[in-house]
Amino acid sequence: MIRNVIDMSAHYGGLNAAFLEEKKSVWVMNVVPVNAPYTLPLILDQGFAGVLHDWCEPFPTYPRTYDLLHANGLLSHLSSERCSMMDLFLEMDRILRPEGWVVLSDKVGAIEMARVFATQIRWEARVIDLENGSDQRLLVCQKPFVKK
Repeated sequence: MIRNVIDMSAHYGGLNAAFLEEKKSVWVMNVVPVNAPYTLPLILDQGFAGVLHDWCEPFPTYPRTYDLLHANGLLSHLSSERCSMMDLFLEMDRILRPEGWVVLSDKVGAIEMARVFATQIRWEARVIDLENGSDQRLLVCQKPFVKK
């Protein structure tokens, strides 16, 4: 069961709106990365919860708080930042509950690198092609209850 969700690159709060439209009872924290366009006021105007955050820093929450982490395009932006993708994966591992899910959408190169990091921290990970000829891929991961 999914109750608490972070949209790590919320843009305009679309994931939050999709859950509402489908009448799913989840709480979504919309996070606008500091290096992305400043859309936080648009998210807050819709009545959604949201914050501005630098993903090179720890996210201010208790460990194992979230059931689902979602990000669209965040990995590509991170490659030019001062922290590594592994830093981001360790932070995601900290805030994700056991048996929680991570869904990342990005360019092929970033997704393939992310898949390597996901398997290094012993998450189950699979890459999904979105369209023929597209340079976008989806990485779906699940954190195991107990690490093997």
